Amino acid sequence: MRKARAGLTAFEARAGEAARTLLNNQGHDGGWGLTLTSVSSIVNTSEVLPVLRVAGIAGQPVRQALDYLTGAIPEHCRPRHKGGRGEHTRFIAFGLAGLLSHPRFFHQEGVAEAVAWCVGWFDDHRVDHGWPEVLGPDDTSLHQTALTMQALAQLRDTLHDLGPGLVLPGGTDTTSLLERVEPLIDHGVHGLLYHRRPSGAWGWRTYVDTDPSPSKTALCVLALSTVASGTGPGGEPAYRDVPRDTGGVHGSVRKKRLSEVVVDAGQWLLRNHHRWETFVEDDKDVQGTAWVHMAYALCTQAAIRSGADPRDPRLSTAWRLMNDLWDGEAGMWNEPGASGKRATIRAAYYTVSAYQEARDRLARIGLGEEAGAVDRGISSEIPIVSAELADGQTVLLTTQHDAGPVACELSERLFDLAKAVHDGPSEGMPTEQIAQALFVAPSSVPKYVQRLNQAVSTALGGAPARLLLASTANGVSGYAWARSKVTG
Repeated sequence: MRKARAGLTAFEARAGEAARTLLNNQGHDGGWGLTLTSVSSIVNTSEVLPVLRVAGIAGQPVRQALDYLTGAIPEHCRPRHKGGRGEHTRFIAFGLAGLLSHPRFFHQEGVAEAVAWCVGWFDDHRVDHGWPEVLGPDDTSLHQTALTMQALAQLRDTLHDLGPGLVLPGGTDTTSLLERVEPLIDHGVHGLLYHRRPSGAWGWRTYVDTDPSPSKTALCVLALSTVASGTGPGGEPAYRDVPRDTGGVHGSVRKKRLSEVVVDAGQWLLRNHHRWETFVEDDKDVQGTAWVHMAYALCTQAAIRSGADPRDPRLSTAWRLMNDLWDGEAGMWNEPGASGKRATIRAAYYTVSAYQEARDRLARIGLGEEAGAVDRGISSEIPIVSAELADGQTVLLTTQHDAGPVACELSERLFDLAKAVHDGPSEGMPTEQIAQALFVAPSSVPKYVQRLNQAVSTALGGAPARLLLASTANGVSGYAWARSKVTG
């Protein structure tokens, strides 16, 4: 695991360098293509935006990319004989995910209107058990259905964060849009569960009894876990995790909860790691273009999302490959292929997604940004009995060793962090929501948490103590207020 650890240690610096490379090669239209010199596309532009978010980059480059997407989504989806690129579901699925990648820009001109257009398209073009690869044949595509569900679940969570009844640009409001989104998510869930195999995996095609596909299984895991992990406006689960019918297309129907389906599929991926750990999987189900999945990164991310420890030895070969694919000269990750390696946006997106998933998972089990503190014996830290927000930017701390509260003065940013988590759910606030509250990238949140805990430790005379603790609520990683919450 030495190379895996080296890759994870270097991830932040590499993600920053890749983001700078991408910024230096942004097209005049605001988009990106598959390589740094390719013509802009919806898919690759939408893949770049999460990489920029992880690197903490927003501002004008993101605004320009969103402008590109709002114009390109309806234009790409015209039939080819009308000047478009074809009515492919992936254009809308990737495009919607890209529009939602930086929620702070949701009110930018054209974004909400484009989001509503995407929802209407999905509503008009669903088929039995999901969505097709391309309009025409009513043949459900696992790839496109999983992408669509993941984007719709992200939209559902964004609408919950915005709150009910908010009128959006273009005339729609959050409540009515959410009422259109939720049935579409249900439609996709039923479709993916219908095509689930008794082994816990999914095949590379629907309706046909093919071999299990690692990439399709990983895509379904990520989609279903995103659906299941969302929270409603009051902190309640956004999707009820009740037993549902699974299977039917091949084999008997069984009752399973979404959480069980995700865990079972993750275990299948780990058991069959030799099938994907160095593999780029060709998707023969995609019509009209050569499409491949970075199985080594996609399956690693899905396995971790389903509960695997990133340090699991069965993931070590995939981590080693991802580390070796970093191209320092290009400032990007390479994509392996029959003709050799080349730096691509696709490789950067899937690799960054896998590393970020690992970071989030390690943070949940206390081995992320605070790994050094764990090594120094954080288990002997002083418990905080209560913490109270006081006037100014002060937190009053009471520990088992103090006769009275100790004042800890914080910077404005650290106090904003403390207040956000303090006012959040008692079981913890998701990292994504903390990032939105602070207007930073999710990857930056652990750093701020570490700085806040260091300030608390300093206020207590250097004694090891933490005000914010890593937590998991409804399967989502985040941070919780230490001990009881006392409102000031």
